Amino acid sequence: MDDRQVLVMVLLGVLALYFGNRILTGSGHSYRDRILTLAKPDRDLVTHTKEFNVPEVIKVTEDVYVAVGYALANSILLEGPNGLVVVDVTESTESATKIMAAFRNISDKPIKAIVYTHNHADHTVGASSFIEDVNNPPDIWAHKKIMQEMKRAFSTVNGATYTRAMRQFGVLLPESVNAGIGLKLTYGGSSGGMGLVYPNKFVSKAVTDVTIAGIPVQIIHIPGETDDQIGVWIADRKIFLCADDVYRAFPNLYAIRGTPSRDLMQWVNSLDIMIELGPEYLIPSHTRPLQGKRYIRETLTAYRDAIQYVHDQTVRYINQGLTKEEIVELVKLPPHLAAHPFLREFYGTVAWSVKGVFTSYIGWFSGDAVELSPFTPKTKAEKMVRLVGANKLMDAAKAAYKDKDYQWALELSSHVLLTNRDNTEARDIKIDSLSSLGALQKSANGRNYYLTTAFEEASEINIKNQKSKLRENAIKIIPVSQIIHALPVRFKPEECSSMSEQLYFEFTDTNQHAVVTIRNSIAIVTESPSSTYDVKVSLTEAVFKEIISSRTRALTAYSVGELVVEGGLMKFRNIMGCFERD
Repeated sequence: MDDRQVLVMVLLGVLALYFGNRILTGSGHSYRDRILTLAKPDRDLVTHTKEFNVPEVIKVTEDVYVAVGYALANSILLEGPNGLVVVDVTESTESATKIMAAFRNISDKPIKAIVYTHNHADHTVGASSFIEDVNNPPDIWAHKKIMQEMKRAFSTVNGATYTRAMRQFGVLLPESVNAGIGLKLTYGGSSGGMGLVYPNKFVSKAVTDVTIAGIPVQIIHIPGETDDQIGVWIADRKIFLCADDVYRAFPNLYAIRGTPSRDLMQWVNSLDIMIELGPEYLIPSHTRPLQGKRYIRETLTAYRDAIQYVHDQTVRYINQGLTKEEIVELVKLPPHLAAHPFLREFYGTVAWSVKGVFTSYIGWFSGDAVELSPFTPKTKAEKMVRLVGANKLMDAAKAAYKDKDYQWALELSSHVLLTNRDNTEARDIKIDSLSSLGALQKSANGRNYYLTTAFEEASEINIKNQKSKLRENAIKIIPVSQIIHALPVRFKPEECSSMSEQLYFEFTDTNQHAVVTIRNSIAIVTESPSSTYDVKVSLTEAVFKEIISSRTRALTAYSVGELVVEGGLMKFRNIMGCFERD
């Protein structure tokens, strides 16, 4: 073998070692394959998929049907002598259209009413697919609090909760096992279309007696997962539609997508109402219906007792001065409850619930003074790197990963990445740690969140692009009042701190008025006519929505009459520039 051949062999050996190491750490090839290979799902979670992986309409009893497996949530059909009632409409017009077609195989009677059990998107966004005659639409029933909840959802932290919901439900994952309470969330459908229609019939009492489509029902306020949640009780048939207060998984007492912690004892009280009613049929808005008075009573009792157990034991340890992390290690369901088929942690988890109870009662501060002024994650990472050194942190991260201490490997590699985003070795360890942690999750929420974050870190998922598209579609159907009230939390004081202006909107097609007052680096919204202003804008609601949409025409492109500005077009543009678009 001559020198040239030796050199070639050495080079080939070096390349083999190099690319071999790259394959081991996930670089130099598809991160998609690497993540999915590491993230083999929990066997029980895979089996749980059988609960809802086949789209079907189940006949619960005569004239009562539930569509399971078409979407994240169920849609329920009640057939009355005068027409049909649809309870919950799923999260997309696509899934709702398929359900409507299936319902039409059962009855050709007109839909007289739709009932929203609560405000969540997977129960409301598909509504338009059930409205066949737009000139004579069905009534839409809901609790009076639903409008407040919808307004809050859009007007406050919707940007953060959308991003986190995409992670929790694994919407953008190339492969997903399930979403815990349904097969998959298809929010808005593949086209991004939204069919939300706002309700026109509201209930406010604890119990409201009403006859809909010839069916006498009681609409019962059963707050649990949300404060506006209602159930439907058909007394003569002993049928109860329990919304999201019960499903075949441990409940989301706190949702990692970002919600206030649910009021656990309020949820328990709602379950007690159901137990007292003694239903013989129980139809959740997720997972399959239940039948048999004794079986339902036993299930409801176990469910409410598990929720109360988590509440009571968390509060007990709070009063002993323990931190939420310490309490998490102590509060575990008793074995007979943990093994109950409706309390497996496929959706919510006991640990997240404990933390939710902790913060709901005493807030973010554990009582340890070290938490009063903590460092930001980046500052802490910089100090760790200066103290230990990036190389030593990486050595420790690799050793931790090898020892299957994935959480520690994740934390150490994250420290390095926060100080140097170009460190590919740290990124690889972080991605592998996220993937391996995802594989350990029984909760679909936890698994989806870890894996989506891994794909984001690998730049193979971009939630922001999806969010912009959905926001444009949402703006088309959201009332202008909600959009106006979202402006204060989009104000940019770092750019407009010295601004003191009053912007007056007059909507010529609806005779609505809104004033946005900017002062002291805040924006204040009032809805009333005003005789004083710095800028007055007269326009239609459609033009307003186009202006605040991310795909808007230049202000100067509007024709005469579409947009009338008093006080100067440039000043109007400058004021609007003080508000974030995305």
